[in-house]
Amino acid sequence: MLQTPKRSPEYRYNEISFFLNGKKQIVRLSPGISTLDFLNKKLQMYGTKCSCNEGDCGACTVVISYPRDGGIVYEAINSCLYPAAKLHGKHLITVEGLGSPEDLHPIQRALLEHHGTQCGYCTPGFVMSLFALLASIPHPDTESIMAALEGNLCRCTGYQSILNAAQELSKNFDPAGIVPAWCRKIESQLFTFKDVAQTVSATSDTLYSIEQYMKPENCQQLALLLDKHPEAVIIAGGTDIMVMVNIARRKFELLIDLSEISELKNIQVKNDGVHIGAAVTYSRIMDSGIIKSDLPELVRLCRLIASQQIRNFGTLAGNIANASPIGDSLPLLLVYDARLRLESLGATREIPLREFFLDYRKTALQKGEYIREIIIPIPPREAFIRSLKTAKRKSVDISSVASAIRIQGESVILALGGVAATPVISSVFSSSVPLMDGKAWQAVAQAVAEEFSPLSDVRGSADYRRKMIINHILQYAEEYHG
Repeated sequence: MLQTPKRSPEYRYNEISFFLNGKKQIVRLSPGISTLDFLNKKLQMYGTKCSCNEGDCGACTVVISYPRDGGIVYEAINSCLYPAAKLHGKHLITVEGLGSPEDLHPIQRALLEHHGTQCGYCTPGFVMSLFALLASIPHPDTESIMAALEGNLCRCTGYQSILNAAQELSKNFDPAGIVPAWCRKIESQLFTFKDVAQTVSATSDTLYSIEQYMKPENCQQLALLLDKHPEAVIIAGGTDIMVMVNIARRKFELLIDLSEISELKNIQVKNDGVHIGAAVTYSRIMDSGIIKSDLPELVRLCRLIASQQIRNFGTLAGNIANASPIGDSLPLLLVYDARLRLESLGATREIPLREFFLDYRKTALQKGEYIREIIIPIPPREAFIRSLKTAKRKSVDISSVASAIRIQGESVILALGGVAATPVISSVFSSSVPLMDGKAWQAVAQAVAEEFSPLSDVRGSADYRRKMIINHILQYAEEYHG
């Protein structure tokens, strides 16, 4: 008997327009392909390196340029985690565009003169991180330089030479010479960009991890898509989902990207607090005058989350929806008494964040729902609100234990991450009022540590986590009474 030939699977390809090193590109992308794979495998551009493929090392750093708030921004991103479909309407700048052996860019020349390269594998990433920094801040101080480079690893330990080169550029180089003229020419075209991205169905003999990658333009389109495809996975930055694709080889039928929905990019102050849209990135939060004024501890905490590259497209809403018990922002949001506005087709509801986490990575989101915004009541100035994170590295690392505290009059609250299946609020601590002296704090810290039964894993044993709970509480005590 003749067998019917097996049909090739059908996918929905993304057709986008963008600029690459000063030249306009119109391309058809396989669904969900990362910018790194697009550069390396489709364009055979190998200056952008693949190393960890999960956003930890910075070797794959590139720069994107696009309009925001009436100006043009230059942002470093990890291309291994950045879906190429997000490039629509943007300018992608890679190390190939900045200079050549015959005509080095000032950053490349400074690294050469200060012996800032050894094996050279990480160098393109450092060049691009410095380019984004110097294009945004003409004369950055050492702290800004360190923050910009914390997401880039050098396995040859050439950090001091790289820092020397960056400091030299900051001190002596003309900022106008950092951004090439061809970049400046593209800026006006970015403001007037009107091409429409499309999706096209086609079969392929190649098996892809993602079958469809959709980018709705507004909340109505998003709600309709989720109503039609309730099992779809939502991404904003994609910094967790793309690790699953790259490392765990997870397959997804449909990813729905929120990043281009303008309604979800707002930070506003209303009567009930600060409203942060689901597509607002960590970098936007850190730059926001509203957040700096009304929620300064959130700005300080964001500085400890991931790296500059990831903060440039990772989102607070994504950290919430991911529902990891070690999500860095979650304890602080709990003590802020944050609420979530959830939407679906024709329906809206609000839910306290403390009711959102049901079990390990299980949330109260219903089928067809998405997080529209996070609402944080503005605390009074006298409220003592602090957060801490314990990890093996200061940056670009997942916390072993995260915590946050709020003391306001007779009301005290302590939230913890990394000690249970979900982020939790300590009932023992909440009943310990008032906390007036060191002895009381010591006893309460010990009681809180015994309240939980944390797991032992690669980030720390159960005993280690209990010790960190005590240490966090005693650090809060010292600052509160100091």
